[in-house]
Amino acid sequence: MNHVHSLDIGTLIQIAEALESIVCQCFGPNGGQVLFTKATGEILVTRDGQRVLNSLLLDHPIARMIVDCVSAHCSVTGDGAKSFILLLSALLRGLQALVDKGTAGQSTCHSFLGRAKQRSQEMKHVTDCLLTFQTQVLDQIIRQHLNQHVTYLFTGDKMTVTNDKIRSIMEAYFCGKIGNVHCKFLSEMACEYFFKCTCDQGRGRTLNLICRHFLDLHTAVKGFPIGSSRILEGLVLHRDFTVYCQTDGQLKVLVVTEPIQPPLSDAGTTLLLRSNFQLQSSNIWIAKRVEEIMNFLQQNQVKLLLSSVKQSDAVLYHAKLCGISVVQCIEADELSLFCYLAGIAPLSSPWDILHTRDTDLANAVFCKPVLLGAHRCAQIGLMNRGDFSPHCVILCGPIPGLTEQCVSAFHGGFKMLQHVFQPVDLCQGQEPCNTNPNNANANEAHQVLTHCSLETVVQEDSIIDTLNKTSDRHDIRCPTTEEMCASSNLVSDKEQGEVITEDPGANQSSLAADVNLDIRNTQAGILAGCKTTGDNLDEQLKQGNMNCVNKAREMGSMLGQHGCAFSSCAIQKDSTAAENTQRDIRGSALTQEHVDVLIEAGSVLPVGGSFEFLLHHYLRLYAQHSLQPEVKTTCSLVADAVLNIPRNIYNTKSTNRHFLQVYTKVRNDIQSKGCIIDGPRLLESMSCKYQLLVSVLQCVRSLVTIDSLIGIDRKTQNTTEGETEDVE
Repeated sequence: MNHVHSLDIGTLIQIAEALESIVCQCFGPNGGQVLFTKATGEILVTRDGQRVLNSLLLDHPIARMIVDCVSAHCSVTGDGAKSFILLLSALLRGLQALVDKGTAGQSTCHSFLGRAKQRSQEMKHVTDCLLTFQTQVLDQIIRQHLNQHVTYLFTGDKMTVTNDKIRSIMEAYFCGKIGNVHCKFLSEMACEYFFKCTCDQGRGRTLNLICRHFLDLHTAVKGFPIGSSRILEGLVLHRDFTVYCQTDGQLKVLVVTEPIQPPLSDAGTTLLLRSNFQLQSSNIWIAKRVEEIMNFLQQNQVKLLLSSVKQSDAVLYHAKLCGISVVQCIEADELSLFCYLAGIAPLSSPWDILHTRDTDLANAVFCKPVLLGAHRCAQIGLMNRGDFSPHCVILCGPIPGLTEQCVSAFHGGFKMLQHVFQPVDLCQGQEPCNTNPNNANANEAHQVLTHCSLETVVQEDSIIDTLNKTSDRHDIRCPTTEEMCASSNLVSDKEQGEVITEDPGANQSSLAADVNLDIRNTQAGILAGCKTTGDNLDEQLKQGNMNCVNKAREMGSMLGQHGCAFSSCAIQKDSTAAENTQRDIRGSALTQEHVDVLIEAGSVLPVGGSFEFLLHHYLRLYAQHSLQPEVKTTCSLVADAVLNIPRNIYNTKSTNRHFLQVYTKVRNDIQSKGCIIDGPRLLESMSCKYQLLVSVLQCVRSLVTIDSLIGIDRKTQNTTEGETEDVE
């Protein structure tokens, strides 16, 4: 029998808060360690959020779904598991509060549908707004406001980065993963490994290689303190030398994937021996062939033989006589990485070895055995290949659990750093949409005016908004970020022109229609000019830009006759700004394939909730100036939810006063000085924070769309015939 269980927002909140209560114990600078005891008696002590969540035995499918979403996010950014749960819980609580108050937007449901179904549809309506919130609101605020507060890791145009900045961002990362005891040591070792492996020109490509092959670039050693961890030059192959002959200076390396000793018969054939003499003759021929191959390698100055398979005793014997070291039974991934870094291809048959060329041999700096714990491995020094200088890291730990944590944290740190070095592109074609079809004139005017200078855009948009308000109070579109800031500046700065609206006259509706018609004609001229190139493009852009300004001036004179006045200084702009604007338009028209960057590579912010405080401030400001209920709702919901992260960072055991003090100081700094003063010295990635918020919004949408859970009973066949049992 199938069991159907309805799923409401209350159940989602209970599950999320249960996970939140666990991760809160190890979150923030005052967080501690979480102790797990397995059925085998093994003890795990960690503060890594992802390991904590993956160690839980979760029965509820929604809880497992949330953990899977967290794991998927951490696989990309390498961090953010605990913040994911905190932000998810806050969003779900805020969503429930909106639905309970009936402020979740305009509901199309009627009373006969039932309260439960109506609440479900209201929540889905809000989550749909959250998905569009990313492209219509969040991306604008990130690009136009938060990017002004970032600090860049790079100095100059060649992505040169200093050791102090890398240490600051790595120390903040390891503090949340490992704790304060080993945080500084691991962050310094990660910085050292980063600078030893990379160069200024191709750090991004090198980070991709490190993250992709980290399994082969590290060695975990158990039973030693973490302070014994170190960095070794070259590659460490997790196999010991079968034959080791000490060499000095550079040496040549041959890589094979098949036995060097020829077989008695090829695959698919049968060897027919009629006497013992024929068998002995065949063995003698094989031995001579092996000796010939090894002598050939010696003549070509090959000093190291790497093999993915086991070689015969005859090969090992002649290798020792010829002074050739042998490492056999190497893992395929390690051998493929060696071949990639050395720039060679492995040989597969003995006949290929006899025709070996110099391009088939790798050049190594040294080869020597290295003792790592209780195991002896082969260390091979390679020359630099492109942007990567081969080095490997040895991570030690007193117990297996702590060793695995160090390995996971080290790998995640380079994933995070890889995300920092990559810019976040702004998706093309995702402009803010207008839900009211009657606002086409205002949208067309706004699209045209964005091609003009910033001052003209601000003032003319204000004029159009004034006309719309006087003609139809319900015909209002959602203001963009530029308009939000412009209206704020018009109120606070007396030097800017003011827009004064008096009693509307009878001719203002026709005036607005005439103005919109003229602006549409101007828009058509500008867009037609953007399709051309060369001198004609410059002339048409200049003409279109001047037409736009002239239309705005005509609007000013016409509005002045009908009781509206504005300052002439708001329309005027200097010639330099006009030339720069025309140059930008021409570049955007000629480079259609150019992708706008939302977050520049190397963008970082101080830790301690700087991203959340700034985003909260600008979302609140955006919501105040927005005239659409859906936008106000989503902005307020996200603005309140993001504060759950700094609230837990500055939370004390007895009171929440510390958070309120920090929040008040940061808010005053932003409002008075435009930035956060005296922030922490440690840094965190802004792109990772942005990806965290986007991932949580998608997770909330996925959870809310689930209406019910169906448990299925299945019958399992036991070993005894005829006996079955029901399993849910």
